[in-house]
Amino acid sequence: MGAKKLLDKLHKYLDQGEKKKDAVRCEQIDLILDKLEKKERKLRGKLENEKDKSARKQLEMEVRIIALQRKKGNKRRKELQEKCK
Repeated sequence: MGAKKLLDKLHKYLDQGEKKKDAVRCEQIDLILDKLEKKERKLRGKLENEKDKSARKQLEMEVRIIALQRKKGNKRRKELQEKCK
């Protein structure tokens, strides 16, 4: 699954987490955050091997976006932790 789809799903579940008390949503959020972490590691590996400057710049931007979204997602997940019990 692409990074954009993962980020869209993460935002959807985080927004819904505010409205509902649903442990399944929390599990889905955790799953998506794990997938984003794997995606970030994969992109960092590609970045290390990339020689082309424009491709490196694109990969760096994707890595930064995913890292920031993971950080926001983890913070939000901690806020929703009480509702997920």
